[in-house]
Amino acid sequence: MIAILRRLFLTLWGLTLLAAPIALPEPGARAAAQADEPHTIVGSFATTNPIYPLIGAEFGAILYDLAGEINRDYGFVPAPESQVIGVVQGTISRGTYTLALPDAPTATWLDFDGDPHTPAVQVYTTGLYINYLGDERINRGETLFTASVTFQPLSQDIAGGYVVVWSAEEGALFPAGPGSDGAAFTADDPLMPLPAGWSIVNLDERPYRIIREPVVEIPIVESLGALNDYSALTYRAAWEQFFARVRETYPFAAEKEVDWDAIYNEITPLVGLATSDLTFHLLITRFGELLADTHVGYASVPILQNLLIGGVGISGLVMTDDGELVVTGVGRGSPAAQAGIQVGDILTSIDGIPAARALDETPLLLSSASTPHGRAFFQAMTLLQGRIGSSVTLRWESPDGEREATLTRVPDASALLTALGLAGSSGRVVEGRVLDSGLGYIRVRSFAQEVSAAAGLFASALEDLIAAGVPGVIIDVRSNSGGIPQLAMAMAGHFFTDYERVIDLYYADGKGDFQYRGFIEILVSEPHYAGPVAVLVDPLTGSAGDVFVYAMRFHNRAIVVGHTPTGGFTGEVSDGQYLLPGALTVQVPTGRPTDPLTGATVLEGVGVAPDVRVPLTRETVLSPEDEVLQAAEAALLALIAAQP
Repeated sequence: MIAILRRLFLTLWGLTLLAAPIALPEPGARAAAQADEPHTIVGSFATTNPIYPLIGAEFGAILYDLAGEINRDYGFVPAPESQVIGVVQGTISRGTYTLALPDAPTATWLDFDGDPHTPAVQVYTTGLYINYLGDERINRGETLFTASVTFQPLSQDIAGGYVVVWSAEEGALFPAGPGSDGAAFTADDPLMPLPAGWSIVNLDERPYRIIREPVVEIPIVESLGALNDYSALTYRAAWEQFFARVRETYPFAAEKEVDWDAIYNEITPLVGLATSDLTFHLLITRFGELLADTHVGYASVPILQNLLIGGVGISGLVMTDDGELVVTGVGRGSPAAQAGIQVGDILTSIDGIPAARALDETPLLLSSASTPHGRAFFQAMTLLQGRIGSSVTLRWESPDGEREATLTRVPDASALLTALGLAGSSGRVVEGRVLDSGLGYIRVRSFAQEVSAAAGLFASALEDLIAAGVPGVIIDVRSNSGGIPQLAMAMAGHFFTDYERVIDLYYADGKGDFQYRGFIEILVSEPHYAGPVAVLVDPLTGSAGDVFVYAMRFHNRAIVVGHTPTGGFTGEVSDGQYLLPGALTVQVPTGRPTDPLTGATVLEGVGVAPDVRVPLTRETVLSPEDEVLQAAEAALLALIAAQP
């Protein structure tokens, strides 16, 4: 499934708190730490989100200033000097950590009683973060992905866990428990005095319990973004829970005019009749197809084994603007090759059904599709796939005239591998070179691979092109189906001189509405490049790839070139990971990207249209040259020539 189409970090979006950050002078030397005062934190962690192990990330443990989350300040960046880096043992999925508490902490002061004349406190969480912007600390655009505080999944109120609190003086007031609203750190919380120095506060007990021991064990708990595991339930029970959560959290129901009752009434009776994993999984793919969203993806072993790994050796099919289904790849010695099918032939029918209609009727078994061009892309990928040993009758036009043959499917996934950009792919996630035209070229395969190295690789590639004196740069994000949008924004930031908000994010609030939970912005990066830029796109350019292209169109900074618009799938999916019976993994978006000024939904179902569209003709899709790259070179060189 196209699973890595998302922001991977769980932003600790924080809570509604009226405690104000205040500026206080550095405390003077305090008395020696008391014997029972904490000085070391140890703990364990485990994550279930299936994306984390796949992205090639360097991660760490940190003592993190919680003021931004407490005050719902989505632009908050903890000061570097307030961050304390710990020692981690294990993998990103499971391990332990140790943190030493500093003698003179420097986080944000918070005054919970509203009286500026009484002592304030600093509040921290321990947590895990992924380093993808070049150093060991959390920078602008980075955040935790799991923490020692737990969050209510929909309201995102702090619900429990542990906080680490510093008080410079005896008697500073701190919440003693949640008030009537049931949320921590809100205005109705009762207060209690704290001892001077470090304290650990257990938010799961009532009243909150202060822990004063030299070494305190604090688990880091995955609350936001955890895998929603319904795999042990019956088909019907799993469907009911899955459907209910998706109905509440899916962010594009209004835009796509989703009729939840009609969907439920269609699928539910069939789920009740399901007697095999294959049947149940196919019903879930039907559910996804009704949402029309490429970010609704699936990974099903029964579907792969029964319906997708049998093929006839045709590794590529493209529907042209004229409605011709052109063969663009044929495996040597394959059933198709033995029948005489060649690259350039035009399929006219499949099992007696006209090719265009057969394509349109092909079910979406790997993911749903947000756009018509995305739908056609995924359908062409699986059109001829089926059970190994099954047969398919093809009619096609060749230079020798019209021909027909019945072919038997053999083990063959070349169509899937080719379409997804996996056939023959190699090299680093970011690579650059100078083209024969003298223009610079940077290929970015993904924003979800080598994530801790990618920003540095991009900066290095761009620096080499600048040193070479290239007059323009082409950035190729074809087949880049996304990943971490902030990583994409760091790469975009090389072409801008100011930070700029690109999209706002809205999530279900548990009360039938969607609330603002943060934003994505261009992250200014070095080296800066001021010359002309072109960006290459295709239907698989999506998610963070979509956002990258969208940002590069700000102020007409780049020319977009492609056969089609980008994929137009941009829902945020970190909290929409599911495991259903039969080991079916599913993802469904939970976050909606909007225009920061108008509030309108952006990108989803539309994508970014190319400024220079290369027609999809039999000639262009069969050309031995990269027609899209050549069009971008011509457009940039013309732009450069027109400059005064």
